[in-house]
Amino acid sequence: MTAGQLLMAFTLGTAALAIWSYLRWPGAAPATIKGAMIRIAVALLLLQVGAPALGYGVEAAPAFAVAVVLGIAVPVLTYAFLASIWFLKVFADQIRG
Repeated sequence: MTAGQLLMAFTLGTAALAIWSYLRWPGAAPATIKGAMIRIAVALLLLQVGAPALGYGVEAAPAFAVAVVLGIAVPVLTYAFLASIWFLKVFADQIRG
């Protein structure tokens, strides 16, 4: 498996986890645009912090690279996808009235 294939697998896997979370806990979605924007801002902040943390973690402990990726990249990407889904839902609800 190449690095590109692994990246695609993690991306699709975290997107699937976000969809599952959205369907499993529909009450967790924000009700207002303001709430959705706050969650998007948190997701962007986590992405900005998570990327360097992932690099440092893998560099510091190469033997635990898989654990670092699973502990940092998967939750951060899942939350980013979930926040995007929530934003799209709230925006669509606002358009429908």
